[in-house]
Amino acid sequence: MNANDFDLELQELERLSTVKLLALDRLDPLAFVSLKQYLCGKAELLRKEYVVSKQILGAIRGAASAIRNHVEFTPNESEHLSLANEFEMLLDLMIRGEGCSDRQSGVPRVL
Repeated sequence: MNANDFDLELQELERLSTVKLLALDRLDPLAFVSLKQYLCGKAELLRKEYVVSKQILGAIRGAASAIRNHVEFTPNESEHLSLANEFEMLLDLMIRGEGCSDRQSGVPRVL
């Protein structure tokens, strides 16, 4: 199975995080962490690929947008805003052909 093929596990993780947040207006940080970890695995597999599936891109953008929109109307949950930033960073890494393991917090990057 190619990492770009339609992924039922990704669809389920997205349902448990993003769709649940949009439908119930309840943010489950652990569900978003699971989604991000799964997407980080995808990023590792797709390092050398020039094309990334719309499903993967949609999951990343959807998660970041849903978290930002939720926090905008629920300021007491603003600590979760960093999670939205992590999804956007993941998208940037994938665009550059990198994975989550390439970027370590507090460690300068040498190119």
